[in-house]
Amino acid sequence: MKKILIGGIIQESNTFSPVKSTMRNFRSNLFLEEEEILMQKTKNEILGFIEGAMDEGLEVQPTVFAHAISSGVFRADAYKELQTWFITKVKSFHEYDGIYLALHGAMVAENCGDVEGDLLDLVRTHVGEKVPIVISLDLHANVTRKMARLVNGIIGFRTYPHTDFYSTGYRSAKYFSSLLKKEIAPVIEFRKLPMIVPAENSQSSHGPFAELFEEAVIGEKRGDSIVTSLFPVQPWLDIKEMGSSVVVVGENREKASAEADRLAELFWNKRNEFVVELSQIGKIVTRLREKPNRKYPFIVSDSADSPGAGATGDSNIVLKELLRLKADEDLHVLLTIVDAAAVDLAIHTGLGKKVTLSLGYSLNLNKFYGSPLKVTGTVKRIGDGRFFLSGGYAENTEAFMGRCAVLQKGTISILVTEKPTFSGDPAMYRSMGLEPSEADLVMVKSANQFRAEYEKISKQIFILDTPGCSPADITSLDYKNIDFPCYPFQDHFEWRRKLYEV
Repeated sequence: MKKILIGGIIQESNTFSPVKSTMRNFRSNLFLEEEEILMQKTKNEILGFIEGAMDEGLEVQPTVFAHAISSGVFRADAYKELQTWFITKVKSFHEYDGIYLALHGAMVAENCGDVEGDLLDLVRTHVGEKVPIVISLDLHANVTRKMARLVNGIIGFRTYPHTDFYSTGYRSAKYFSSLLKKEIAPVIEFRKLPMIVPAENSQSSHGPFAELFEEAVIGEKRGDSIVTSLFPVQPWLDIKEMGSSVVVVGENREKASAEADRLAELFWNKRNEFVVELSQIGKIVTRLREKPNRKYPFIVSDSADSPGAGATGDSNIVLKELLRLKADEDLHVLLTIVDAAAVDLAIHTGLGKKVTLSLGYSLNLNKFYGSPLKVTGTVKRIGDGRFFLSGGYAENTEAFMGRCAVLQKGTISILVTEKPTFSGDPAMYRSMGLEPSEADLVMVKSANQFRAEYEKISKQIFILDTPGCSPADITSLDYKNIDFPCYPFQDHFEWRRKLYEV
């Protein structure tokens, strides 16, 4: 029986976040070794690969699997620790036929803009050229030349909002089986585009990205590709070799190359279709008041402060505007904000007691964005912050927002949390007794992932025009390290020359 060494390191970075990431980000979320990996029940890429391998008659040998909430750049000392832990565990195993790694593809450390490429280099140096390495990547990976050069297969997510964690791992196992049985002799064609597009309009259900994937599937059915992956890169990375990409894994070099060119051309030609329509909270409140008998809530995304995109989750911009508009007098609103000190004070004040909290900008201390806001209300609920995501993410994923409290300010319910976490699932509010479907307005801090569950509640969805570390309008950020020219900062340039320079 062929044996596959399996493992994974998954974290998405945001280089504009003021908060550095450390090993604590992994240890407080998901940090597993060896047999612990086989016992975990979350339907992620690793579980998908394990079960796919079983179906293919492959044996797996788990090494390490660590998954952290998105955050800022990984600290240099922490990255050295991560590297050592990872490669030491890999080196402790012998006699295997291949390696599968579940990676994100957009992790950045101090002094290293390509963590995944760096880790792959360590593995390849250890095992040599003959051992096949296959990786799965998040759809928002910043694929690099090094990553493409060091592996024998790249399998990317196909859905956004991401719902295919498990199936991506399962497909990776099927691919690996074909590789080991020598049913395929793959080549990888990689095209890097000098283009960054908004995440808020990259969903796979409809729109420009869905149309691109339809074309990719046509190429696969035609036999030009074994598997094609498209990567509209995570936009909030200010690093070299940054941009969207196309990866075609095929058997015929000429066909695969032509297919990669075709899809890259289509991708570039659709660049302006990804532009997002942004909304103002004032206009949304006016619309709500004009239609008091609605059946569905309005869902507003403060995507510029999305923890899922590595932002701090502590912006109070939307709350401040709602209070200015006196929404606490007539609109049932649900909001969330990260502020550990405020949670602590609320807990010590006690349930049912009135308290004045200083809310917001407890992590992001850059006064350019805003400052704390004093809010007086009643402590309605207190919780431990653990809940299970109901959908729109890997099934059975346990989330942790730290200790938390609900502050009731008139008709506004403010969920205050100690820690940033994925906030695009209604389960977050429901875990604290708040029902989004019964509200007039629900605020999420998520670029697109929230659609998987919130579109079941309402089709009235708005992306807000707010400041933050992960805005939809990336031209508001000060990129200094990306390779220029690059769309959307420049549009008319010799993009094909840039593409083939890789």
